[in-house]
Amino acid sequence: MDFGYSEKEEEFRRRLCKFLDENLTEEIARQNWEDKGVGPEAREFSRKLAANGFLGMSWPKEYGGKGLSPIYDFILLDELGKRWGAHVPLDVGYTMVGPTILRRGSEKLKKEFLPKIIAGEIEFCLGYTEPNAGSDLASMKMRAEDKGDYFLINGQKTFNTECHYAEYHWLAARTDFDPEKPKHKGISLFIVDLDSPGITVRPLITMSGERTNEVYYDDVKVPRERMVGEKNKGFYYMMEAIASERNQVFIPMRLYPILQELISYAKNTKYNGKPLASDPVIRDKLAQAAIELEVACVLADHSRWLESNELPMTYEPEVTKIFTSELEQRLIDIGIQILGLYGPLTEESKWAPLRGRIAWYYLHSFMTTIGAGTSEIGRSVIAQRGLGLPRSY
Repeated sequence: MDFGYSEKEEEFRRRLCKFLDENLTEEIARQNWEDKGVGPEAREFSRKLAANGFLGMSWPKEYGGKGLSPIYDFILLDELGKRWGAHVPLDVGYTMVGPTILRRGSEKLKKEFLPKIIAGEIEFCLGYTEPNAGSDLASMKMRAEDKGDYFLINGQKTFNTECHYAEYHWLAARTDFDPEKPKHKGISLFIVDLDSPGITVRPLITMSGERTNEVYYDDVKVPRERMVGEKNKGFYYMMEAIASERNQVFIPMRLYPILQELISYAKNTKYNGKPLASDPVIRDKLAQAAIELEVACVLADHSRWLESNELPMTYEPEVTKIFTSELEQRLIDIGIQILGLYGPLTEESKWAPLRGRIAWYYLHSFMTTIGAGTSEIGRSVIAQRGLGLPRSY
């Protein structure tokens, strides 16, 4: 198992770093960590990444990619993460929709959507969660009735981030209503134009100030050709995409700039005439965080190595997801302790250290162990698939 990089991969990294140093501005970084890359400068930056050939490195050439190893994609994500830019190109289209269309979509869907995703021309939002179907996605109730040439969709989704600006909804809905069948066997995936008549998007604001959404479907007609893969196989396609999503979204390197800013703050801030960094408790906490970040990076490298070599991934990405998301919470808690009473101040205050990032991340970090699968569900997956233990339910 070799986690090293070839000369070509390192050359790609050098070219990428030069581009990022010249183009990833403070405002783009702010829009990334505060707005998840929603702002106009961040979206334009994603298109610049595409125009300079940094997106879709592992996608087939016939659909606009470069046909190279996924390692190139991971290099991109790591270098963005080091610069507060981890979310910028990572909309649902790039991490989940594109890979699933490549594996399961029709040739028509591949030609229609893949080049546009790589070019940064279109964006998707994820339509999985419902009020009573979060961790247990197979319990979703949204109905997609087969009418021959189209599906008639009714129901509600919730916590659908990015739906207020994306062009398309990556939607999971129930297409088999037989109560005697296993519930996970009756779900299909669709690509839905969010401008379709009958769709209503309403805002939900989180405690960190981020916007997510409720989405309502009222007799929305979706052409049959917009169904992805086979009818009633959508749940399996969703599970296929999870491992890849874990490797591309839960990036340990996105915690690197947080740790570096806390180290710098401790070195340059004095208390009772001495730098905070001279306090043995603070030194111990920062050193422990650095150790755990190294561990997270090794866990991520292992999963990435498996994916790059087309080897099966069962529980490894779940390990990375849980460890990284819980490390983020521990790291931000350390930050709050180091900053003391200044820690909760947001960027609006002139007294806020580190531009208020620690306060924002503190509020945001609660979501990391819930979104994309709770830590509890993840540990159950590890127990079953990794340790061979029986199901707990």
